[in-house]
Amino acid sequence: MNSRVDIVVVGAGAAGIAAAVCAARAGTKTLLLDQRPAAGGTGGYSGLTTICGLFDDAGSFLNAGFTREFAGLLAEVGAPIKMGRVWVLQYRPERFREVAGNLISASPNLHALWSTPLTDVALEGGRIARINGISIDAVIDCSGTAEVARAIGVDCLATDETTQASAIVFPLCNVTRPLSTAAEMAQVLMPLARAGFPPLNLQSSLEPETLTAKFTGAVEQVKPLIQFLREHVSGFENCATPVTEFVPARRAGRMIVGQYVLTGEDVLAARKFPDAVARCAWPIEQWSIEGVARFKYLPAGTHYEIPARCLRATKIENLFMAGKTISADVDAIASARVMGCCLATGAAAGNLAAACVQSARTR
Repeated sequence: MNSRVDIVVVGAGAAGIAAAVCAARAGTKTLLLDQRPAAGGTGGYSGLTTICGLFDDAGSFLNAGFTREFAGLLAEVGAPIKMGRVWVLQYRPERFREVAGNLISASPNLHALWSTPLTDVALEGGRIARINGISIDAVIDCSGTAEVARAIGVDCLATDETTQASAIVFPLCNVTRPLSTAAEMAQVLMPLARAGFPPLNLQSSLEPETLTAKFTGAVEQVKPLIQFLREHVSGFENCATPVTEFVPARRAGRMIVGQYVLTGEDVLAARKFPDAVARCAWPIEQWSIEGVARFKYLPAGTHYEIPARCLRATKIENLFMAGKTISADVDAIASARVMGCCLATGAAAGNLAAACVQSARTR
């Protein structure tokens, strides 16, 4: 590994994959760091099986370029499905990891270091000069929790368990009961509520006789939950999960203060910006620690835009951010945190950082 690169991308989830590939394609020598053994992040490892935020309320793609390319490679069922008032793309986590790995390996200017935590960030004259001892021209924080910013004390905003509470996501296999309507779902969820279990959300999966479970309770409650379903709900008599270690994942965490802070008002007003680099139409989706969801929807037929200023830190001139770390308040990030939007802001941050590095060379 060279001791100098143009751009370092920290975090290899949806945003980091997009940022690294787009920066490399733009001609900059790019390094992708992640503490996992391979790319994927939330999309590949959390148990999620749907990508939210790719579409408007008519089911049409909002963002072209890398976002649509990645979705096209990922999709095994071409058309999105409608869930309530929104459209999502179903996928398999193993396919997400495969697509990410193929795109990274096919980018000649891109090198990845896996199982590599962020250990050192060095500042010099208001710029980040080195990451893990490697000299750089720019860095893109796609960690989801603003790890680069935290290491150097950059101003951040943060969510908490009252707005973006954790959930445990896992596949629930061998389910033979139909659950395509709200009434059918209620017949499963109501017995759980009466038995005192925290809220559970069940979604369809591409795998036969398998559901994606999103549970808002504690880790130690997962096995009793599955046992209760087996004993008390028809069609779940043989249900099981291949997951052996359950890890709660918070939906969002820490956002870097940028040159502009996207607000919940911007989202609900479907605001547009002259320097827009990404679009989103996902509602403001907040989850309390009790597992109660609150949704605020944009006006029908609209979307909001995310300006480039939300992807550039306010005090560190060569620090960019994408995904869950963009400059947004707790209401705005409750919409912009979804994977479809993370792909779009990641691609935008990669292109912005590459343009910045190349412009500096010509000065």
